[in-house]
Amino acid sequence: MIAAACVALPAHAAGANGTAAAVTLRPLSIVNTEDLDFGTLLRGTAAGTVVIDPNTDGRTVTGGVVAAGGTPNAAQFYTYGGPLQYVQVTRGALPTLNRIGGGASMNVTQLTLNGPTTRFLSSAGLLDLRVGGTLAVGANQQEGDYAGTFQITVTYF
Repeated sequence: MIAAACVALPAHAAGANGTAAAVTLRPLSIVNTEDLDFGTLLRGTAAGTVVIDPNTDGRTVTGGVVAAGGTPNAAQFYTYGGPLQYVQVTRGALPTLNRIGGGASMNVTQLTLNGPTTRFLSSAGLLDLRVGGTLAVGANQQEGDYAGTFQITVTYF
């Protein structure tokens, strides 16, 4: 009888370390600090427009519209998030301003930003976002106070 010799070989193992990483961002927030205000207007017998510049708060009128005071200005939003993060600014539907008490409306035909729709937050995580617009005023527009709302969204890009 031949005996078989079993030789046990030692087990070998190898190991390595891996690296795990994650980035967390502070929640992105946006706060409205000033409303878009087209100011006080005198209606005319011809239609026209009122434009608010988001960079200067300047107001220009065309057609039969006459500027008559008030405090016209662009809307202002402050956005706060992760420092130097890239964000995308979008707007919802263009608003309609309805006469308080009913009976008439005016359409905002354009909303304009004080910069590009994609931009960086500052090193402090802030963005001063301003929104101007163009308001279409009808011929013989019914007098009164008008109001409406619009939506601005800022998203990490």
